[in-house]
Amino acid sequence: MSKPPLPRYKRDSYIFISNLKTITADPAYPLTFKRDGYLLSEHYHTSTLEALAKVVKQKRNLLISDNGNFTRMKNIAKLFADEAEDLLTRAESEKEELGAVSGTTHQERKDLIKRIEEACLAALQDDEIHEIVAKQVSIDPDYMIGMEDFTIPVMLLTGLMAPVFDPQPEEIKPYQQKTVELYQRQQAGEFGSRDQLKGLYNFLVVHASDFRSAAQGAALAEEADPDGFAVSFGGPMSSRRWITSLNLGEKTVNFDEKLPEPYLLSTALTMGISKGLTKQFPVHILGTGTPILIALLANILPGSKAISIDSTSPFKDSNDGNLYGSRYAFLKMDMYKVAAYALINNKPYTSRTPFFKAFEADFPSDWKALRAELGVTSSADAKTLAETLQQEMPLVERFIPFFSKMRSGDDEMINRLRMDRSGHNYWILRNICVSIRDRIA
Repeated sequence: MSKPPLPRYKRDSYIFISNLKTITADPAYPLTFKRDGYLLSEHYHTSTLEALAKVVKQKRNLLISDNGNFTRMKNIAKLFADEAEDLLTRAESEKEELGAVSGTTHQERKDLIKRIEEACLAALQDDEIHEIVAKQVSIDPDYMIGMEDFTIPVMLLTGLMAPVFDPQPEEIKPYQQKTVELYQRQQAGEFGSRDQLKGLYNFLVVHASDFRSAAQGAALAEEADPDGFAVSFGGPMSSRRWITSLNLGEKTVNFDEKLPEPYLLSTALTMGISKGLTKQFPVHILGTGTPILIALLANILPGSKAISIDSTSPFKDSNDGNLYGSRYAFLKMDMYKVAAYALINNKPYTSRTPFFKAFEADFPSDWKALRAELGVTSSADAKTLAETLQQEMPLVERFIPFFSKMRSGDDEMINRLRMDRSGHNYWILRNICVSIRDRIA
């Protein structure tokens, strides 16, 4: 079985992938299929989603099968989270008070990492890998994410790779090599499905903790001559830290203010992987749905044959009340503040996405009536008004339903809101990808 050319379509050269769910692919609502690609995680594999996978494949969508391992990694990380947090707190305290982390704390970190390594090994046995791979190939994907060692992501999720510990690339090199070995065994058919694997692209996962280890991991992985690379942002994007400096290999960049680590670390990892690669491989980015990062990735990976990006963010952010925008900047916006400014400026919110237009046609807004109901003037305070809107949900649902708080229920409006607001967020990311493809030369 031969593999199709890559990229198969022009859009596949830079594409955002939606997670396959009933709200992103609903035969009863054809608009949901206005997507270019889908990803189905083995962890969420059901007969319903397997049937949907066949439908989206027939519609010539790019279909990717994830191994579902990030869920397993998060479960392992929970077992060590409290102990790791105490260790990190102590290390930061020692650094601040004594100028350096004590030898005792460093040793306890090494011991904890060893226990994490053992837990990761125990969680991934050959029999289970056979089952995972069989589920992945069962949907006949275009790409699949290869098997991987769990240790590095769990170290990231638990904070054991924080800068205060001065982590070095060499200490995670053995785990990067384990992932390469798992990939090679998978390609050799040791975990079954050998014939099916010959007809699809299998991506080797690169896990890293900073720029240097990313370059190291990419160089190691390239030696295996994989079909493509998958870069995991799950660990970096889980950080809630703010940082004042970032190591980029040959230099450290210092900032005048604290900046969010997730965006900067993810960017640094991608830059490191780009430096470590010498050939044109396709790359899949696991776990980023932030508009600004979608825009940046093409500049960081100019030599890639094809770049695909997936994330659950469009519908998670939709549920949390965040809208994406790209008209004036690549933003993730609090929808209550967006609505507040629309009311203050007496300028109703509009969007060019087909999902917003479809929702607005069936559940129209009345901004003028809401403005009068709340007594909003041009001098109103946006923050105060946003807080008022959060508290006045009946009014919001009545007058500007697109901005309603996500709630339980299966009434027509809330079901459409689940599909259309997340669809709006997806469409913004898709448009960024389209714009990049138009300008990629």
